Amino acid sequence: MTTLQETMHEQFQETAAPGPWRGVFFDGPQPDTDAEGDEIPVWLVYVGDDEAEPLGTVYHVYTYTEARHLARRMSRDRRLELVDDATTA
Repeated sequence: MTTLQETMHEQFQETAAPGPWRGVFFDGPQPDTDAEGDEIPVWLVYVGDDEAEPLGTVYHVYTYTEARHLARRMSRDRRLELVDDATTA
């Protein structure tokens, strides 16, 4: 006897067409400037293709911890691989 969840999973696998690979990219720090013109670090988080080209919004986050949290959340929510190339400042 199969459960409803197993049946739905089987139906999804049969009808879902595989698309191009996408992943969540977490990179940085990159140099940026604040309102006074001082250099500050920024981390980038975005969904990209297999060549790391952004496929939409690129989020600029000004703390490593917040950027890492955003990247992990996006990866989990969208069920995409996380490509973590970031380091702390």
